[in-house]
Amino acid sequence: MKINKVDVLGYGKWHDISFDFNQSNLQVIFGNNEAGKTTLLSLIEGILFGFVDGRTGSYEQYKPRETKAYGGKLTITTEDNRHFIITRLDGKNGGDVSIYDVDNDIETASDILDKLLGPIDRSTFEQLFYFGDLDIKSIFKLSKDELVNRIQRVGFVGSDQWLELRDKIEKKSKELYAPTGRKPELNQKLKEYDALVEKVQLSKGNLDKYNQLIEEKNLISNKIDQQKAELQKTDKELNNLMHLRQVWPVYSKLSQINTSNEPIRDGFDEEDVSKLKELENALFLSSEQIKNIDESIKRLTVKKENNSELEIYNRNRNQIDQLSQSFFKVNEMINDLKIKKSMIDEINHQNEQKSVVSEDELSRVQNQLDEFNGSNNKKDNSSLMTFLPWILVGILAVIALIIPMTFSRLMGGLLVVVLGLAGFMKSKSKNNNDLSVLESQLNDYATRNGITLNDLQGWINEQRYFINHPNNNQVIQYENDYENISKDLSDYFKHWKEYLTDLNAEDQFTFQLDKVRTFVSKMNEENSVNIRNNEQMNEQLTQKSQLVDKQTSIKNSINEFLRSRNVDNLDSFKEAAEKQKQLKLNKEQRDSIKDQITDADIALLKQYKDNSELDDKIDKFKNNSDVLKNEILSQSQSFETVNFNIKKYISDGTYSELIQQQSNLESEINDLTDEWLSMKLADEWIDESLNIATADRIPSFEKKAAEFFTLLTDNKYVGIKYLKKNIKVTRNDKEQFAAGELSRGTVEQLYLSMILALSVVFGRDYHIPMIIDDGLTEFDFERTQNAINLLKNISDSIQVIYVTCDNRIQEYVDEEYILNLNNR
Repeated sequence: MKINKVDVLGYGKWHDISFDFNQSNLQVIFGNNEAGKTTLLSLIEGILFGFVDGRTGSYEQYKPRETKAYGGKLTITTEDNRHFIITRLDGKNGGDVSIYDVDNDIETASDILDKLLGPIDRSTFEQLFYFGDLDIKSIFKLSKDELVNRIQRVGFVGSDQWLELRDKIEKKSKELYAPTGRKPELNQKLKEYDALVEKVQLSKGNLDKYNQLIEEKNLISNKIDQQKAELQKTDKELNNLMHLRQVWPVYSKLSQINTSNEPIRDGFDEEDVSKLKELENALFLSSEQIKNIDESIKRLTVKKENNSELEIYNRNRNQIDQLSQSFFKVNEMINDLKIKKSMIDEINHQNEQKSVVSEDELSRVQNQLDEFNGSNNKKDNSSLMTFLPWILVGILAVIALIIPMTFSRLMGGLLVVVLGLAGFMKSKSKNNNDLSVLESQLNDYATRNGITLNDLQGWINEQRYFINHPNNNQVIQYENDYENISKDLSDYFKHWKEYLTDLNAEDQFTFQLDKVRTFVSKMNEENSVNIRNNEQMNEQLTQKSQLVDKQTSIKNSINEFLRSRNVDNLDSFKEAAEKQKQLKLNKEQRDSIKDQITDADIALLKQYKDNSELDDKIDKFKNNSDVLKNEILSQSQSFETVNFNIKKYISDGTYSELIQQQSNLESEINDLTDEWLSMKLADEWIDESLNIATADRIPSFEKKAAEFFTLLTDNKYVGIKYLKKNIKVTRNDKEQFAAGELSRGTVEQLYLSMILALSVVFGRDYHIPMIIDDGLTEFDFERTQNAINLLKNISDSIQVIYVTCDNRIQEYVDEEYILNLNNR
């Protein structure tokens, strides 16, 4: 699987946040200490294998403080390009899991996660796919047997149970018997038996019959020994045949592979096939481009030929251009026509609205209006006169105070003033009454004519204008002008009718002019389009010519490519390339299979034409073994009979008891021996089964580890040899060193090569993402660069997630591969 996105609902310091991984298989996660790297990795592992419960330590649970949500989601892509979202939330037994099928937009069964992970559990994942700081001490402890045991543990489903059973059997067998032991039960019985035999020899009598029986016993014993030796030889051969039977499928597969000695020819490898494919693609692309250009030229030609309206336009271009030159003049004529029409309508409207009265009546009303306006002016000028008498009285009073006057003179002056004031007030009252009557008459006249007193003077002027300026003659002139302009415009648009058939003479001139202008603009535009199309057609013809030349060049390159490889055509080359590919594949398969079978086994298996012949021989040896076992059983019974007779002829009771003790002890020893042999056979059978199940992984691991070690050390070391108790490496000068002799940095490179090889080997069957958590902290710049290059190489087959706080990471990989947690 490949992880594309991590959604954190609530986990440690993270909540309600998403992390998108890049499209490639190499994902670098960078962050300072306490940035949350380990928390994010713990969430990924928890979603896949279940959250850790509180029994192992609550600090491992990463339960958030700021939200109740505990869990997250993984968006993944499987090997068969299916897309799922795995959600795990807080719950029993590691949390509640739900899986969403993105492709089908439905919830799906949660057991699909078990199918994706296969036999990989949390423990196996942390051994094979999750690496923290490298423990270089463990490299010195890693023996061949421990390496094989680790591979066997995930070699096939159920291997843990078999390994556990093997360990129990091995432990129990050692408790029963050990070649150099003293405490195991069988070891003690054998020691007891040797002591008892010495006692029997000292206690036995010198009876003749006893000696005869002893001799007979020895003869039978010798025969039994011969038969056992023959049985051992037969069983050994049978075991060899059974081994051949076990490796027969490997031999059969090897035999099925084409073993032709035909040499692999140069010029037919994947690079050459790709080169020819590029030429074929280029040839196909140029052909498609030529085809597209031909279709485009055809479309342009058809479009040009089908435009009959444009053809008419271009055929009469001179006449149309002359008519088009009058657009401005015609537009002015239309505007003039509108003005004439407007004037005619206005005059007619005015004639309808005016009501002319007689000149005498206008003069009478004008005189009344003038008199009214004049009286108002006098009224305004006499405002001072209103206060004049009172002013005189005041002046007279002041003079009387300043100049001494007699009472008679003062009274006389006052009398004159009072009489003058009374006469003035009477005259003023009469004038005000006359003005009110005149105003009332003018208001009545204005109301009858639909106006106000203030508008009366304007109305009088307008009526006099109507009397002095009759409009009938001017209307006639406007109508004549209107008719002449209309005729000229009609004649003008009749000429257009010859080229614009859908022009309707009944339409307004403005509409007709717009239509004509639109027609001319459209035709000019289509002419421009035609020009552009012609230019485009010429360009495409040029492109086609260039493509034809390029196509010819590609064909020549293909012909030269084929000629240099002595093949006649593309099919011949592809057939030869496929044949070469098959030869290489056969060789690689043969080399891979030969690692699982020895040359000696192959030589022996060649004696048999098929497995049935081998089965027949196995059956024959089984029968011989059964016959020998029956004969041994029969001889053993005779041996027991002789032993019984010996006991009868022995007169010494102590000797008889010793013999009985010896017989009983022999029976116990035989039972214990049978039990021990059964355990050893079961132990060997389990080992052999595990070896067969993981036979292809061990050589693959050894090959990958050596390849990675060579890459990490810049070809300084070229091989790894796995001994029974240690590991040795081979330098490029063929000198070998034990792991303990290497520098710390080289041991780290060796260990990294081995653990990455384990991940890659098992990654073939279980495509689980590999996680490296600050596993390169001890490496210098050059070693780190080599390690990063190796991780990029490994990411071609499985996803690699590298987590680091080393700020030099940007020097090793492009920014697009890095997820920076410091920015979150």
